[in-house]
Amino acid sequence: MPEPNRALVTGLLRRQIIDLWNDGRLDTVDRYYAPDVIDHMPVPGQTNSRAAMKQVVADFRAAIPDLRMRLLGTIACGELGVDFWTLTGTHRGALFGIPASNKLVRFSGIDMIRVANGQIVELWHVEEILQFLDQIGSSQTAFGAPVGDVASIAPPTPITNPGQRARHPDPRLLSDRERRILSIAKEHIEQIWARGDAAAAYRLYAPDVVDHMPAPGQRPGIPGIVDVLGWLREAVPDLAMTIEDYVVEGDLAADRWVMRGTHTGAPLMGVPARGNRFEINGMDVIRVRDDFMISDVWHVEEFASLRRQIMA
Repeated sequence: MPEPNRALVTGLLRRQIIDLWNDGRLDTVDRYYAPDVIDHMPVPGQTNSRAAMKQVVADFRAAIPDLRMRLLGTIACGELGVDFWTLTGTHRGALFGIPASNKLVRFSGIDMIRVANGQIVELWHVEEILQFLDQIGSSQTAFGAPVGDVASIAPPTPITNPGQRARHPDPRLLSDRERRILSIAKEHIEQIWARGDAAAAYRLYAPDVVDHMPAPGQRPGIPGIVDVLGWLREAVPDLAMTIEDYVVEGDLAADRWVMRGTHTGAPLMGVPARGNRFEINGMDVIRVRDDFMISDVWHVEEFASLRRQIMA
């Protein structure tokens, strides 16, 4: 089949945010999504069907009737596309079994889609559900050790190739600059986060890098990012990541990954180590400046799921 062009994929990314989520036009599900669409990260109890997708949107909009998603950006290349956004609204109805708190909420998310025959056939998405729960008072999370208590980071994990099975953009679809940005994106997730190489953070990030989705208690700039790297490695010495996808367009690059490990070290999210294993999904978006330094980072992880798994 012919490969979708960037305009088609970008249009679908924008329309699912504007028409479906912001305007609540459930009929657009039948237009934008294939009949056999697969949602790889459904909410509990959700089946893979257009009807189930409509119900999820209806449930969110009923619980947050003034829901507005601000689309922060899109990335499209080949059959894959990524959007990243921030949702705001008032929690006025039950959601995830939690009764209305009438509190203002603000959380972000990243979506990835695969397009075929003009429709979305696969969907991956991660949202900051933990931040939502914290904001409505259902939980209160401190991510890792207090600033200043981070011990020296363990040596990088000896992972041979965390991106070995990752799906990459067709190089023929990329400009020379985009190919270089892809190499930076790969080093960012595979070297810093999958292997735990803190030195790479100072090589890849601009000194004034902005983490748009910081962890609770995270300091600004590179020191704060290294803090989080240290918190994770101290809490989960066997932490490992598998990179699944890369998408690049212009000065933006995105990745999708799976993280696994055993909580045997320092407390994490206020939870003492109980030796529980976990597996979570996450996505990242980076912006690369003209000097090929990373200036901005957006990232979303299934931290609510992580906390449930390490508390089990």
